[in-house]
Amino acid sequence: MRRVAMIMSVIIIVTVGTIWTFDYVSTDGDFTKWSHTTMGYEHYEAGKKYYLGYDITWEGIGKPTLEKVEFIKKDGTIVAKDDDEFKIEPYIAKNRNIGGLDEESVLEEGIHEDLTDIKNYQVDEDFHLILAVQYNGTTPENDIYLLRITYKKFGVTHHRNISFDDGIITDPIEN
Repeated sequence: MRRVAMIMSVIIIVTVGTIWTFDYVSTDGDFTKWSHTTMGYEHYEAGKKYYLGYDITWEGIGKPTLEKVEFIKKDGTIVAKDDDEFKIEPYIAKNRNIGGLDEESVLEEGIHEDLTDIKNYQVDEDFHLILAVQYNGTTPENDIYLLRITYKKFGVTHHRNISFDDGIITDPIEN
């Protein structure tokens, strides 16, 4: 009887330890945004597309695979593909951050050839998130305030929110 109790105790300890270790390893890590780029409201009035770059670092165990990036406005709504105010296409640039450039400059300098899709991108510490932004709104009060990254690590899906306190549009200069 003692032997059975001892074997059951060892099995329970090993099982709980394995589950706890997997949970810790699969949830350990975070994304950190090290730079922030905005463009003036006046640039967007013509409906031009601008590319804004952000340095992001992954710190943690494993190499997560990005699934999607969502943008949340100050009113709490998620920017949809058919959004009237914003059209945002996220990309990854492994080799360089671009700061803020208009579409013509990106095409002339060949930067667009370095851009890859977010979906299924495996993160290896540092990467540059590039947003192709076209703003068609009338006022920047409902700017982007949060970036939500959905990723998988060891087969488990996670979400991380990154604050965009400064938004992506700077207010117009008051005269």
